[in-house]
Amino acid sequence: MGPLTLDSYESNVVPVTADASGFLDGYLPYLLRRADQTLSAPFYAVLNRYGVARSEWRVLAVLAESGEVGVVDLANAALSPQPTVTHALRRLEERGLVVRKHGPDDRRQRLVSITPSGTQLATTLTAEAKALEAEQLAGAGDLTDLIDRLRDLTSTLEAAARLRAATADRTG
Repeated sequence: MGPLTLDSYESNVVPVTADASGFLDGYLPYLLRRADQTLSAPFYAVLNRYGVARSEWRVLAVLAESGEVGVVDLANAALSPQPTVTHALRRLEERGLVVRKHGPDDRRQRLVSITPSGTQLATTLTAEAKALEAEQLAGAGDLTDLIDRLRDLTSTLEAAARLRAATADRTG
């Protein structure tokens, strides 16, 4: 048996569906993750072909949209822990796709920007992601309301998390 790759993994996965009356069928984090994994699987195969890890892709996508950004903000925007982003940045920098420099006022701060080669790769991958998303969702109808509701939900959850953190800081 050869090494386990994304393609071999996907071809060997037997889908398991949650019982319609069970906990998972109504548990929103599970349903969102399942939709994410199902929708993203073809794009993960593209990333594999390009030799780009998912964490690297998220970093490139954020930098392509945001320009120069600090590592902490980059980690937050890329939805990844800072050590994961730091490792991804090292690999991307070795490939000439990003550059890191010290902040102008604080040498401890690290600022990251994408190079022209990184921008070219991000543009290519973004086009692939959009095409695969459109293909995957072709029969799903208009999802504008769902997208708007997910954005609203995310904003509500993030605001609640900030409030909890602020309350914990004052009381803890």
